[in-house]
Amino acid sequence: MIVRTTAIPLASYPYSSTSRIVHWLTRTHGKISTLLKGAQRPKSPFLGEYDLFNTSELLYFEKRTNTLHTGKECALLHRRPAFNTDWRAMQTASYLTALFNKTIPEEAPCPEQFELYEELLDLAEKYGHRVQFILWAELFFSTRQGHAPHLTTCVQCGGAEPSRFCASNGGIVCTSCAKEHKFQTLECPPDILAVLRAWRNTEHPASAIKTQLTNKQLTALHSIMSAFMLYQFNMPTHLRAKALFV
Repeated sequence: MIVRTTAIPLASYPYSSTSRIVHWLTRTHGKISTLLKGAQRPKSPFLGEYDLFNTSELLYFEKRTNTLHTGKECALLHRRPAFNTDWRAMQTASYLTALFNKTIPEEAPCPEQFELYEELLDLAEKYGHRVQFILWAELFFSTRQGHAPHLTTCVQCGGAEPSRFCASNGGIVCTSCAKEHKFQTLECPPDILAVLRAWRNTEHPASAIKTQLTNKQLTALHSIMSAFMLYQFNMPTHLRAKALFV
């Protein structure tokens, strides 16, 4: 069966001296893997048509008994050229790609996740060079996934004066609960909590990018979100560190 779909490469690596395996996030069939035979030959029709961070139209032979399908044709639909010249934005796009690659199961149709990935890549082209963007994007991604951090009251007792962030519980906790249950927490003072709340509730990163933050505030925000992404999505901290150039 031949399948035609819109797709974005998540990862690509050699299969042989002339062929490549490409993992894709597709609009209609979720995350799939294809073998592109002869893709590395000098005159291959696949050349330049499956670059990372770009949207392509993919035709492939679907194999019901094998998760590695065979690519038939591939044509670039939407190029995102900023990632070729802005290495900071490119690192951000790489982190977002790793996030989707890790959290989306194989062969599970999820058009809303494809649209979210496209939206975040488009935004990363413009804002990905700013460190605030990664924080906003993580909150945006978490909210769309139904795992937004709880930032209103203590997740344990419902108290209204939380001052700590507990990544394993997915939100803020009060000092009493943190001590009683011996939670591993991070300090979350009022100014940091206010930023997290504001950014979680915005649909576009423009306001987040304009937020003036001290180095101390940025460090606190990144510590909280790094722990949250590790616990909630099992995202290794070193991938995040690469995107932040640390």
